[in-house]
Amino acid sequence: MTSEFWVDLAETHANALDDHGLATVKRVQALRYFTWRWSPGRLRDSHQARYLVRNVPAGRLLRALVARSDLSDRAWQPVTWVRLERWLFVLASRLAWEVALIRGSREVVALPEPELGGPFPIDWRGRLISQDLANTALEVAANQAALVGRAPKRILEVGAGYGRTAYALLSIVPDAAYTVVDIPPALDISRWYLTSLFPARDLTFVDARTADPEEAFDLALSISSLAEMSRADVERYLALFARLATPGAVVYLKQWARWRNPVDGIDYTFEDFAPRGGEPIFRRKAPIQTAFIEAAWHF
Repeated sequence: MTSEFWVDLAETHANALDDHGLATVKRVQALRYFTWRWSPGRLRDSHQARYLVRNVPAGRLLRALVARSDLSDRAWQPVTWVRLERWLFVLASRLAWEVALIRGSREVVALPEPELGGPFPIDWRGRLISQDLANTALEVAANQAALVGRAPKRILEVGAGYGRTAYALLSIVPDAAYTVVDIPPALDISRWYLTSLFPARDLTFVDARTADPEEAFDLALSISSLAEMSRADVERYLALFARLATPGAVVYLKQWARWRNPVDGIDYTFEDFAPRGGEPIFRRKAPIQTAFIEAAWHF
């Protein structure tokens, strides 16, 4: 049973698509996926801000603070944030990139940020960067450590947003097939994004409301999506991970340590998401988003 939270979120994204189309997905829809907007009034209490200030070397922090950036209305359309909020977003993205350079997958930080979807105009170190690619580099590094150098042949992702993680994994694992499980319009957005970037790849898109994936996987992942589901759907996917995992497969989760679904009134902790039958590899606070836990299991 699809949660009311997911139904409401889907409606919000559908309305945004009607208003803005696909051209600015990374500036509109991504803000409800995993791109983080920084509010000046809440900065002091931001767990992300504390992490970035403490973990970026002082020289790099200073350069990120003083480097110029284009904050004009023209460059940021259709976003209508005030200039301070735009500057904070640029700063956060640059600092996240510095963390990714230290702790992230080298293969992922070397990837270009696709212009498709209208990324925010954030230049750093002579290139276009994004929070999404920085966070993905950190997540992929954790996946690579869990896989111990093995390249997955088939990847399953539950709740892929517009496809930021899939873009990275498909780029660095050129022979992998990829299955996305989600609900519209996120499913349609990721289909558009990934088939545009990888027209010749083996890509499968499954509507979570009506079907389950059927292919076994070597790597399954879910990032900030399970806590938004009903308890029945959480159990459904935990059982699915156990059923479709090949011998030695890895399941990687990055979810809130503790979160209340305000629409359905469901309280979750990370322990509610442990896959059935998996052997733990690691469990730790996620870098940058320290209110999240990241963990991996093998089967």
